[in-house]
Amino acid sequence: MATKKATKKAVVKTGIRGWISNRLKERTSLDGGVCIALGLMILFMAPLAKIAAGVAIAYGAWTIWKSE
Repeated sequence: MATKKATKKAVVKTGIRGWISNRLKERTSLDGGVCIALGLMILFMAPLAKIAAGVAIAYGAWTIWKSE
């Protein structure tokens, strides 16, 4: 594991873009990015999910009611 000093030196040497590039190569950073993206999707798309759930329930009821 890298120490804080080594990490700070890496940031200074490669700059912010290099630090981000190095972080993207790590699995834990990718996992964190996926969690953030999922959280944002849930946060901002919750109203759409409720509409989609309502449509799915209505369609399910219609297919049960309607005969083949």
